[in-house]
Amino acid sequence: MENSSYADALLADIVRAEAKTGRLYIFLGMCPGVGKTYAMLQTARQRMKEGVEMLAGIIETHGRAETAALLEGMRMLPRRKLEHRGFMLEEFDLDAVLLQRPEIVLVDELAHSNAPGSRHAKRYQDVLELLDAGIDVYTTLNVQHIESQVDIVRQISGVTVQETVPDSILDRAHEIQLIDLSVEKLLQRMTEGKVYLGDRAEEAMSGFFKAGTLTALRELALRFTAERVDRDLEDIRRARRISSPWKTNARLMVGVGPSPHAESLIRWTRRAATRLNCPWLVVWIESSPSLSTQDQERLTRALGLARKLGAEVISATGENVAEALLRVARERNVTQIVVGKPEKRLWWRASLADQLIMGSGDIDICVVRPAASAEKKSGTGPRELLPVSVIGEYSWALVSVFVIASLCWGIAPHTGYMFVALIFLIAVVLAALRFGRGPVLAMATLSALCWNYFFIPPQFTLNISKAEDWIMFILFFIVALSMGSLTSRLRMREVAERRRASQTDALLRVTQGAALSADPAKGLADALRCINELLHAHTALVIRENDRSLPQAAHPASSFQPSAKEWGVIAWSYENKQCAGCHTETLPESAATWFPLQTATATMGVLGVHLDDETRLDFATRQMIEAFALQLALVIEKEHFVQAFSHAEVLAQSEKLHRTLLDSVSHELKTPIAVMQASLEAMEDIQSPYLTEMRTATRRLQRVVDSLLQMTRLESSALHAHHDWCDLRDVIADAQQTVGAALETHPVRLHIADDLPLLKIDFTLLAQALTNILHNAAVYTPPGTEIDLHARLQDQRLRITLRDHGPGLPPGAELRVFDKFYRAPGSPAGGTGLGLAITKGFIQALGGRISAHNHPEGGAEFVIEIEPISQLTPPVERVFQLVPNE
Repeated sequence: MENSSYADALLADIVRAEAKTGRLYIFLGMCPGVGKTYAMLQTARQRMKEGVEMLAGIIETHGRAETAALLEGMRMLPRRKLEHRGFMLEEFDLDAVLLQRPEIVLVDELAHSNAPGSRHAKRYQDVLELLDAGIDVYTTLNVQHIESQVDIVRQISGVTVQETVPDSILDRAHEIQLIDLSVEKLLQRMTEGKVYLGDRAEEAMSGFFKAGTLTALRELALRFTAERVDRDLEDIRRARRISSPWKTNARLMVGVGPSPHAESLIRWTRRAATRLNCPWLVVWIESSPSLSTQDQERLTRALGLARKLGAEVISATGENVAEALLRVARERNVTQIVVGKPEKRLWWRASLADQLIMGSGDIDICVVRPAASAEKKSGTGPRELLPVSVIGEYSWALVSVFVIASLCWGIAPHTGYMFVALIFLIAVVLAALRFGRGPVLAMATLSALCWNYFFIPPQFTLNISKAEDWIMFILFFIVALSMGSLTSRLRMREVAERRRASQTDALLRVTQGAALSADPAKGLADALRCINELLHAHTALVIRENDRSLPQAAHPASSFQPSAKEWGVIAWSYENKQCAGCHTETLPESAATWFPLQTATATMGVLGVHLDDETRLDFATRQMIEAFALQLALVIEKEHFVQAFSHAEVLAQSEKLHRTLLDSVSHELKTPIAVMQASLEAMEDIQSPYLTEMRTATRRLQRVVDSLLQMTRLESSALHAHHDWCDLRDVIADAQQTVGAALETHPVRLHIADDLPLLKIDFTLLAQALTNILHNAAVYTPPGTEIDLHARLQDQRLRITLRDHGPGLPPGAELRVFDKFYRAPGSPAGGTGLGLAITKGFIQALGGRISAHNHPEGGAEFVIEIEPISQLTPPVERVFQLVPNE
């Protein structure tokens, strides 16, 4: 059966084996110098004594001798060298770690910013990729680098921290260890030169390292760790179904806009949601005309921060911000709204906080004082010029007043000056239907002054003596303000509705074009053309193959073809299911922004959008592109399912025939083989080379038949594990004996922990699995090469590692070696290619998993992990039970 078949792709998408995700261990401190790196290295050396494979990815000793001493004897990763502006920079080599795949890698300074040219802008993104690859990571972090704590740290120390990590990284941590040190001891270490050296130490003690600042940072670190413990305790209580009086169903919401305080409010809400362990929302209300470039960038940055911190971001429209926020809050069952404290109150207008309090009802309003913004302290920068459309409206208003005044000058002696006032007033009303509030107010002011100066007796003065003239004069401004405000609201609503209708129409056109077209290729071409017209951009679509690999060229409907450099970005976005490229923090030097076509079951490809150099990818545009990507992904997935379903019945019949043939052939061969073996045993006393060859061929044929029977049992789901107490040494000895003569020229070196307890496991299944791996190692390695077998308990899991010293696995064969009937190029003659496939089935029946890769020092290495292990109290000491995952 071919791997590229639709059924295999569909089965791999829906019933994919759960990949091992790496664990993150964070050593948290209040500031530099408390001993985070030292504690991390001590823990790493202790794990090395337990046999754990450790790699020091990047360690910053800062010239501390005691820290450098702990690196002796530890495998170090060479740093990657990058040239930037004539300087040679050294960075963490992510690709080298992914290639070596150690059990644990040490990555110091999690908040570090990578040098330009690196794959990721931040080191924590490197760590996330390592975790997704199944590699455990030890790392260090100071509390002031946590994104939600930035405002508090700025208030404490007066320093704005630029290198930060999102709080979601800490949510992924398996363990956070607080490295605490008293302020007195830390200052003593500073004086002794154990934190910074030379002039740098004196600058630190006169600046950041003050007793008051350090005390506040220590309290912040302790509080943050305590909140983490509270959340862990609540998770335990919830898992054990223990009722808790402090259990909460709170939901927080904060409204943001293009304000310098928006990021501060978002961080405050994140901290509050963390303490309450509840979901939180960030809402943006579109209630004003189009934003300036500076405001748009500020809003995009704030909403991007909210998404990075784990908030659900919602956009809504409304004429009144307070009413829109309350409407969203009631729709989303929000219990508490966070709003910033107004800096000053205006007697003629209620603040946003006051409006929310008056209309909130049973929703709590939390009014907080946002931290001072660094942007506000440094000024808002140069003012932007008025847009051309606004200048044109003011010009038309002024010209209109001049024309009306000229025309009325000739008719005023015949009609009277009150008729002129009505003409001016009608012109203001008509202008209000076309222009904005500012131009209308300017026109009303100029019209009132012209009417007063040129037409009200006495002319050419600004004196008004009659009450009715005063009323008409004031009426100009009342009409201008009311009509201008009404027109502005209607225009804002019209623009918002037109934009929303345009987006909805484009989304509908994309969906209809791609989903309803009889020709899938033409449908995708129509969809991409709609996206290009709406965004004024160029797009490229890369659809995965049926074997889940990416093609070497973009879809023919693409309006631009990716360069060779872009394909690396495409592959990363596809593999990691994240946006990458331009306007992102991952590979930002790319020319386009790449969005994965992600559905609930699989990633169907990647969509690339190349915007003009002057166009920025703001939050609204990004949301729109993500919606397009989702629709394209669903359409492609539907087509994939349709094609797979059309092959399903044929493949099902083929599988049924395949199993029937395997079962019948294996059973039909059992009797002749048994007769042959009995005959050969009867002639055991006869010494003949022909009989020796027959015995070898019979054993080989028996092994083939056993493999066919075992594969039939696996595919028919008739295999069940039967657990009993056994010694792993006995299991390994039985496997060696079963392999027999094939191991005579391959010494097997056993490395089994002395304290390995008895295990409750299926003796036969594990022995047969080890037999197949040992036989595979004996067949595919030259005579005389050794085989190493390690076994130990690690994190309550049985871990068995078997490594040969042969040529290793061919490139790309790490996963295919477990496929049925797969034989690597250059394999010896004979064999069915079922041994490792059967081994994988046995290990899965035991509730474990098996993987294969090449050892960095040569040879192939197979790793078996069986979990979970729960300790019991049998008649002997140190006994664990291994049972399959439920």
